[in-house]
Amino acid sequence: MDAKRFDAPPSAWGRAAGVVALAIATAAGCVGDIGGGDGRMGGGGSKKPAFVPAAPTIHRLSQVQLTNSWRALFGASLVPPPASALPSDDQLYGFTSISAATRTISPLDAEQYETATYGVLEQVWAEPAWRESVVGCAPTVSDGPCVANYFASFGRRAFRRPLEVEELARFVALSAEVATSTGELWEGLRFGTAAVLQSPHFLFRIESGESAPGDDAAHAGLLRFTSYEMASRLSFLLTDAPPSDTLLDAAASGELVDPMRVRSYAEALLHTPEARDTLVRFFRDFMSIGRLDQLDKSVDLFPQFTATLGPSMRTELEKLFLDTAFEKVGDFRQLFTTNRTFVNEELANIYGIAGVVGPDFVPVTLPDDGRRAGLLTTPGFLALNAHKTATSPTHRGRFVRISLLCEDVAPPPPGVDTTIPEPDPDKPTTLRERLEAHRESDQCRSCHMLMDPIGFGLEHFDALGQWRETDNGLPVDVASDLDGEPFEGGVELGQLVAELPSLGACVARRFYQHATAHLDKFGDQAAVDALVAAFVASDYDFKKLVIELVVNDGFRYASVPEVGP
Repeated sequence: MDAKRFDAPPSAWGRAAGVVALAIATAAGCVGDIGGGDGRMGGGGSKKPAFVPAAPTIHRLSQVQLTNSWRALFGASLVPPPASALPSDDQLYGFTSISAATRTISPLDAEQYETATYGVLEQVWAEPAWRESVVGCAPTVSDGPCVANYFASFGRRAFRRPLEVEELARFVALSAEVATSTGELWEGLRFGTAAVLQSPHFLFRIESGESAPGDDAAHAGLLRFTSYEMASRLSFLLTDAPPSDTLLDAAASGELVDPMRVRSYAEALLHTPEARDTLVRFFRDFMSIGRLDQLDKSVDLFPQFTATLGPSMRTELEKLFLDTAFEKVGDFRQLFTTNRTFVNEELANIYGIAGVVGPDFVPVTLPDDGRRAGLLTTPGFLALNAHKTATSPTHRGRFVRISLLCEDVAPPPPGVDTTIPEPDPDKPTTLRERLEAHRESDQCRSCHMLMDPIGFGLEHFDALGQWRETDNGLPVDVASDLDGEPFEGGVELGQLVAELPSLGACVARRFYQHATAHLDKFGDQAAVDALVAAFVASDYDFKKLVIELVVNDGFRYASVPEVGP
């Protein structure tokens, strides 16, 4: 969404019989193609600069970010509305963050926000001690210093910047109007607070930037995100929560336009438990493993499948990421080679590991038998990239190509039959053999050659990720190659993928896209290249990737939006 500043105050309030509610502003338009744009600066005819980032964006808060924002304002004891009561989080190009930068508010969303807001405030206002601790004083008149000071302080934390004079005056006036009509000072404060919480300045992170300083020749003609905008960018990227008072104070002093100060604050945030949870959500999007919560397999073929098995698979992968990125040396590539993982009882049964009892996860070392090591041999990856009843070398290979190596694989041409022939009961064949026959078609060969050979190496694992020796009664063949490099089986495939330079480059690129909330098609290739180089130089340390991202020009600068006719 274009970051054309909401210069008007939060949109009109008013309700019959003196009951006031905020009508959420929805005037901001959406950009349809987040990957579009031609990377041009204004002033036609000039040579295209080496670095042309995207224009500033407006990011709608996700469900987690909204919940964390409420708790930051009212305390950790607040019970937030359930996710089902809030506008849904979608994904675009694989990431919730990119979708959030394209979303506005529908009438239904506005109703949900209003209901949720008043539900939150009912909890707080029902307890006098709680509401007084939030307000910080006991109001005696509707427009006195207590009310003004409250809205100035609360508004700063809610909007993540100081309120404009006109904004503060409007919230104070609204509160006074309701207090007068109801005869209750606290009612006035409640409705004024509701107006703050339904403002687009709370529900969205609104960024517009400021002109880069004249002595910054390297970024002439670009916008630099302001110190307050950087406070929000840092905090939401690393904790999915609004900036703390400490970070807001740093923003007020102008510290966060200095990349060294940005680095310092980011390093502090990265050591918090909240950062781990937030970066796990990035990994969940990156690997598409949120879909494991809805995993569906045939219970006739797989009687051990349960409603909790998919979520357990997701948890294993998330714990594996945390262990690799935070507990160990941080080399992201070890995700694909490690023999260490985490299982509970039902996952241990899939692995064939004895002695694990109950739902709690415990660390285990996989046997050195050549069967499993690394992410590509985990049941979660294998089951997610398979059919309900059968494996899919195509799906598994496609994921590696697109999501781990950042390569394009074109969809099937219109009208092409993608159905794989069923096995002939009189002439048994493996799925690999049937796929190889399917690739004889000229229309199928080019794309399937990119995907199937990768997936063939994982055919020792069935659709639930269990080890098998045969397919349709015939021995499984897992000898294959990746772009001419031979390998045999999932362990060797993981080692090969880990050694590919394109893996590290893809991880860095995808994190850049997640953090900036757009695809890197705006002329910011130089920024992406710098981030990739820093990631490689750090020996693929994921935590260092995060720190290098926040001081990267692509995270700190934007282009001036083009003005339409």
